[in-house]
Amino acid sequence: MLNYPRVAIDFMNNDHAEFVALRKHLLDLLHMGADHTQVDAMLDQLLEHTRRHFTEEEELMLSVQFPPYPMHKGEHDKVLADMVSRIETWKVTRNAKDISSWLEHAVRDWFVNHVSSMDFVTAAYIQARS
Repeated sequence: MLNYPRVAIDFMNNDHAEFVALRKHLLDLLHMGADHTQVDAMLDQLLEHTRRHFTEEEELMLSVQFPPYPMHKGEHDKVLADMVSRIETWKVTRNAKDISSWLEHAVRDWFVNHVSSMDFVTAAYIQARS
């Protein structure tokens, strides 16, 4: 169970819960030694979910002229680039230990920090202007 705050916008909370569920399902698949095609499909689903969420969030930030938009968007871009790289590496190496460790630690730490700081502030700002 990840400990992160709810934010002031429902769609963000719903997307965050979906992200957590996808990550957990991936870790479960990896820990039980699932077929690579199942893991590939779930990684692709996690990536697509993340892209969609970031796009919706960025559109909202732009619509309210959120001042720190460039910083928040920059983190989204960095995270997506890393995610794409990790997934591509997995599809070549099939190293379950590496991809599991990344999901278990780096993704968890980034997610909790991002929601607790950037998303929390962003949602409050957007909510106040809606």
